[in-house]
Amino acid sequence: MHFSTYPIKGDAPILSMKKNLLYSIFLLIIACNSDNVVPETNVEVIPTVEETLPEVVEEETPVEEVLVPEEVFPVGSLNSFFSNGLISDRSNNIARKNPIQLIEYDQVNNRIKTNYSYLENLLVQGTNNQSWFVTQNAEASTVVEIVSVDITEGWIGLGNTYFGSLNTRIGATLEFFNPFINYEIINDRPLFSPYPTVASQENLHYIQPGGLIEKSDGTFILLTPVVFGPHAKRSIYYASSTNLEDWTFHDDLILETMTIPFAKPSGNVFSTGNPYKLDDGSLLVLLGVQQPNNNYTSAYMILDEDLNILRQPTEIMIPEWNGLDQNSFPLSITKFNNEYRLLFHRRNPSFIDREIHEIVAADLFDALNLNQSIVSSNIIHKGNTSSGYLRGKADDASYMEFNSELYILLGGEELGSTYLTSRNREYGLAKWNGGSWDHDSRSPLLVNPVQLHKKYPAYNWAWDHMGAFVSPIIKNNTLYVFMAFGTDNPDYFISGIKVSLN
Repeated sequence: MHFSTYPIKGDAPILSMKKNLLYSIFLLIIACNSDNVVPETNVEVIPTVEETLPEVVEEETPVEEVLVPEEVFPVGSLNSFFSNGLISDRSNNIARKNPIQLIEYDQVNNRIKTNYSYLENLLVQGTNNQSWFVTQNAEASTVVEIVSVDITEGWIGLGNTYFGSLNTRIGATLEFFNPFINYEIINDRPLFSPYPTVASQENLHYIQPGGLIEKSDGTFILLTPVVFGPHAKRSIYYASSTNLEDWTFHDDLILETMTIPFAKPSGNVFSTGNPYKLDDGSLLVLLGVQQPNNNYTSAYMILDEDLNILRQPTEIMIPEWNGLDQNSFPLSITKFNNEYRLLFHRRNPSFIDREIHEIVAADLFDALNLNQSIVSSNIIHKGNTSSGYLRGKADDASYMEFNSELYILLGGEELGSTYLTSRNREYGLAKWNGGSWDHDSRSPLLVNPVQLHKKYPAYNWAWDHMGAFVSPIIKNNTLYVFMAFGTDNPDYFISGIKVSLN
């Protein structure tokens, strides 16, 4: 802060200068108060700079063993095909009421004992025999490989330290981590090879998924919003595949804001969620559209399966999700038990205060166009007050149906903490129980490989973030989820993972 200097002549000018100084400091305090922060109006969905909180070292003492049975999920539920890829607590990965703590350290043999009782979980290796790791601190700033597990004596043998330095103090907290027990990255690389760097003769910033279409001939289309520059412009392109694993990007523009009357010219438009197939075979595509004041509004368009636009982008006329004063967009749409369900994301002024709402309607177009036939409207996750794995920000959600049950793959970032999940994008699973959404107690289930590229160099492009509007599909007893992985370049690479449902 700059203070002007004045010539001093006598006590009165000195007192005046002191008053001016105190008054300036008072204004500075008011201006810095969080309640007076000017709201951001053009915050991108995927942050390009991550905050790192300083680690707070606290004295810890081992807690007495309290055995809490791990939740068992019904056979045939989608939950049953996932494992606890991030073990931080025996009953809840986020609450950490009974944190995992080190109770014994054998320096000579480089092994530890902890108060975690279900050591057999650490014997399950990843899809390509990837091992488990011990992690400590925010965003896994310490990563140590586990090379052996003695479930009889309780010793956990350690191998190489790939990042940081293990805190071996008795009572120190730790986490067990192996993301690859839940998924395999398709082809162990970004989705396209070679990876495009230009679209419409412009250098692109990154590509994200924007909804999956299964065509009548059995081939697949993935809508791919492309970001140009530092989130200055986003337009929708597409990719194609015959097998969900080998993809070709097409430099063919489907939609840009220049053709949308209510959009900011040369601004951002993107598709979210898988397009919903209407009775006539056409496809309703949900859109987020940047407005002239930089707020986002909710819209949709209708395509045929050859990607011809049958209905131009149309604003969704539900008041809470429409208009210049709103800053929100839709995330996903489905029809379940003869009701239409839509998920919406509200972008609040504070970075960590993001919400996901659900609207249920009896008639789809009455709801979208006329704000009629709406059965219910509820907030299902509020980032700054909700418990669980998305306490900081919830900004992505997609419906999935499996064995006649409805699920939501729900993603975002946790508040800063001393745990791996701090400021990290992750996904959990919620199941509709007929009256509310039940979260899988082991969530997050899908977590990026963080610093594991130190052990597995093939994932050097995938260790910082994951997400960017996931597009899931279940085919051939496999759950495919198309997403973006990122490094801190801040480039993001569109990619895919698969989860075996056998």
